[in-house]
Amino acid sequence: MLTSERQRQIKEQAIKNGEVSISELAKKYNVSIETIRRDINFLSEKNLLKKVRGGAVPIQFAVREDTYDIRHQRNHSAKVSIGKFIAENLIEDNDTIAISSGSTMEVLAASISARNVLVVTNSIKIAAVLQNRMRQNLMSGEVIMLGGIMRADEHYTGGSLAVDMLKKFTFNKAFLGISAISGRDVMTSNIEEGIIMSTMIDHARFCCVATDSSKFDVRSTYAFADLAEIDAIVTEEGGEIAEETLNLFESNSVTVYRAPECEE
Repeated sequence: MLTSERQRQIKEQAIKNGEVSISELAKKYNVSIETIRRDINFLSEKNLLKKVRGGAVPIQFAVREDTYDIRHQRNHSAKVSIGKFIAENLIEDNDTIAISSGSTMEVLAASISARNVLVVTNSIKIAAVLQNRMRQNLMSGEVIMLGGIMRADEHYTGGSLAVDMLKKFTFNKAFLGISAISGRDVMTSNIEEGIIMSTMIDHARFCCVATDSSKFDVRSTYAFADLAEIDAIVTEEGGEIAEETLNLFESNSVTVYRAPECEE
């Protein structure tokens, strides 16, 4: 096993279990105690784990998200850059696309200018933004709002009705807002929304995650997809991504786009 792969597994085990033991890791990987210590030291220097007596613990564990309105303002300039980049480079005339809920996705919706697009979303806010843009002739096409149970605090619909309706569509592109990426896990803080996004992936030929760099190498509540199911990630230019994480993206054929800074 390559050193980088062993270190990745050590980090993921620490995140999953809350801690790792040097002696147990040495037995598991059939290597010396000193080898595992070097692995722990490396991960600690990269701020991926925190060394403790006899082992290590994750620096960041499960992230609990603030309310939608608070999230919408956090890292807003990065979200604007990401949204505009996707709208200008990854959405084309005549596309059929799915857009999940989320604050970054709302910013993306406000930048779409393609013609004759079909957009399916479970986000009340996104549907309203797109309707307004069509009214102003800034884009053209149709917007389909998924039915289901309205979650007023997060401004989306969910539940089995929304999922069943979503399954009737086929998309050439899906754009997802997420809470975290950790190792191979693509995560969200809301299980119901995770099921919606998992269904979007299953029914799309191309799947793109849009996220600012603060969501890399942290955990959230629910892993709704494996990294291998994602085709592309768009994040802000200049955002820090650990080399190990970039290598993992490359090994899973995930294209990483860096959105240049732009005026809000």
